[in-house]
Amino acid sequence: MYTLWQDIKFAFRTLGHNPGFTAVAVLTLSLGIGANATVFTLANAVLYKNLPFANSDRILYISSINRTNGDEDGISYPDYLDYRAQSKNFDGIVAFSGLNADVSDTFGNAQRYRGNRLTANTFGVIGQAPFVGRDFISDDERIGAAPVAIISYGLWENRYAKSPAAIGQTIRINELPTVIVGVMPRGFMFPSEGDVWIPLIPTDDYQKRESRDTTLAGRLAPGANISSARAEMETIVGRLAAAYPASNKDWDVRVQNFNDYANGGPIRVVFLAMLGAVGFVLLIACANVANLLLGRAVGRSREISIRSALGASRWRVIRQLLVESVILSIGGGVLGWLAAIWGIRTFDAAVIPNGKPAFIQFTVDYRVILYVAAVTLGTGILFGLAPALRLSRLDINAALKDGGHGSSIMRGKFLSALLVVTEMALAVVLLAGAGLMIRSFLKMYNAPVGVQADNVLTMRMLLRDTKYPTPAEQITFFQRLQERIAALPGVEVAAITTNMPAGGSIRWPYELEGKPPVDERKRPETDAIVISPGYFDVVKVRPLFGRTFTEADGVSGFPVVIVNKSFAEMFWSNQDPLGKRLRLVTTPVGAKNGTPASPQAWLTVVGEIPDIIQNDLGKGQRDPIIYLPYRQQPMRGMNVVARTRVPPATLGDAFRREVKFLDADLPVFNLRTMEDFLAQRNWPWRVFGTMFGIFAAIALLLASVGLYAVIAHSVSQRTQEIGIRMALGASGLRVLRLIFMQGMRQLVAGLVFGLVAAFGVTRILSTLLVGISPTDPVTFASVAFILTLAGVLGCMIPARRAIRVDPVIALRHE
Repeated sequence: MYTLWQDIKFAFRTLGHNPGFTAVAVLTLSLGIGANATVFTLANAVLYKNLPFANSDRILYISSINRTNGDEDGISYPDYLDYRAQSKNFDGIVAFSGLNADVSDTFGNAQRYRGNRLTANTFGVIGQAPFVGRDFISDDERIGAAPVAIISYGLWENRYAKSPAAIGQTIRINELPTVIVGVMPRGFMFPSEGDVWIPLIPTDDYQKRESRDTTLAGRLAPGANISSARAEMETIVGRLAAAYPASNKDWDVRVQNFNDYANGGPIRVVFLAMLGAVGFVLLIACANVANLLLGRAVGRSREISIRSALGASRWRVIRQLLVESVILSIGGGVLGWLAAIWGIRTFDAAVIPNGKPAFIQFTVDYRVILYVAAVTLGTGILFGLAPALRLSRLDINAALKDGGHGSSIMRGKFLSALLVVTEMALAVVLLAGAGLMIRSFLKMYNAPVGVQADNVLTMRMLLRDTKYPTPAEQITFFQRLQERIAALPGVEVAAITTNMPAGGSIRWPYELEGKPPVDERKRPETDAIVISPGYFDVVKVRPLFGRTFTEADGVSGFPVVIVNKSFAEMFWSNQDPLGKRLRLVTTPVGAKNGTPASPQAWLTVVGEIPDIIQNDLGKGQRDPIIYLPYRQQPMRGMNVVARTRVPPATLGDAFRREVKFLDADLPVFNLRTMEDFLAQRNWPWRVFGTMFGIFAAIALLLASVGLYAVIAHSVSQRTQEIGIRMALGASGLRVLRLIFMQGMRQLVAGLVFGLVAAFGVTRILSTLLVGISPTDPVTFASVAFILTLAGVLGCMIPARRAIRVDPVIALRHE
């Protein structure tokens, strides 16, 4: 311990005598460690933390997998009862399903909250009791039981001002009088983020084994783990398939923890890709500092030789040099952590307005501390080991005679060049990945939607079928609302639509008149939007041919339809689409709340409009789309869209008042401008694309500086050689080419290896890219050009310095 303390004190003295080298090394490492600390803190919160209550890592989620197509689905209530009865690996199993809870009462406007229906044993199984009031009891889930609800602390605080009188208060949830019986603790969430929980009552629909309407969760029993639980569930699935082949033979089970259940898919790939990106940044930083240490070894070779001649063992020399490296990395770690704190706060501020789940908290826990400590210590060893081993193998006699400028140090040139090639290759891979992400974002951001989104305010409502059971009642409500909105001061025109531009569409099977009949199971589907007259006036789109809808469409006369340009070109290329006919043959896919179209109703095309992007904003995909008049095809879920003469956000309260006047229990949600709606779709690409861009810029800077440092050091070491060449008549251009080609060989080697690696690595990003191939030639060519330009600048500066060498001075150089 005493000798280690001596090594530490000596390391501080040595580094203090070289403040320039120390500052550059620490700053370089801080960039790499800071980027890693930032991204791991973010990834830890999203991918590794569990639910915000004790022992939540023992909670597993159970769902079904369709063996025929691999789709994930829920589990039927009868299957839940069998799982609960037969499982030994769980202390308890619960069932739940998602819920949109429209809350209305005397405390404010009706509002929609997220929530869940769940079995009465749920909070008991996970070990969480209400903060105020009582838990659900078995009687609450009986058919015919009085409706009750438990609400979140946030809802209790924001809507009811934490009033104790809220417990026992009767409110309306989805227009059903419901008594609040409890409030959960602050920050509690289960099974996902939400504000309202009501008992899951197994009505007739739930009793069908083919109705996979619930997901299960269970607490592992002592001694059980996810592997044993998964094996047991698979055994039970086999029993159920044998007992109920009609409903269960094609189904398997998936058992997963909360992070896989809630944060799988593309978001996991994004954060893993970012961890890989900052890992490359750290490796480049390490290679940079290792090269700095190799260059510094020239000045220390005599010192190390003297220490060895006086009896210092090779291990003692290595340890001393590694202690210095670790001290540098600790300094970089401290600065990096300060930078990470700023980076985490900046990222948090960027994603909060875009709907970050409240349970995701970017805070430091033991995983972050261990990770940063491991990265800091590992970094010091990684970049310090090669120079330490090189110095510990010095030829003592040669080093003492030539003062450290002989062949013993020259042997380190190969290692230095290898480090530069590695830096360049890593930078190519990182720049290629970042370039793809940035191009993907730009493609998304710049894709023309096909409408004028300025000065448009939107809001969405869903009419309850208990209150508006018939199409006539639905039409009447939206007609009255549209008229009242249009009459507001500042509103130019108002309309309704099922889907906003870039907001998806309804899939509908169809037939074209005159085409051969198709098997019912193989009928093609088209995208459809249901709109009212005036919709195209709101979004400023004029028909290419024919007309738009009028108030008479859907009320009298023959049924009509409008098609977009892509639909017309696909089916009636070089023909006039007006007067052509098609018919919708079944209820639209995914539109359970819609009124089925008559299978015999032929729709006549009365207009063709330009393409409006609906389903893939980033790719600019122009799908064939049809538009149907609202009175002809009424739907319960609709958006109101209005073009305004004033800033649209100023009319939000007026829109809410008009809805409340017509139906005080009907909540308005997604009240925002169309520009905000489109920006909301872009935010993941903007935020993550920016982060990849920052990491790529750091990598480019470090790689360029690393190449410059190696070439500059080489010029310094070859000063005498350059002087001799110039004294013997070598021209400045010849010397310039000599130095320049040394750097270019390393740059080209790095580019070749990096491009080959990038072609493989960037395929990982394929699920995240929008409208860009993972081997996009434009991106790869741009990366090669940028790195070549940076390399040329890195070589040019020391090369120009070399040709200015005075031969007389150079010949005396030591």
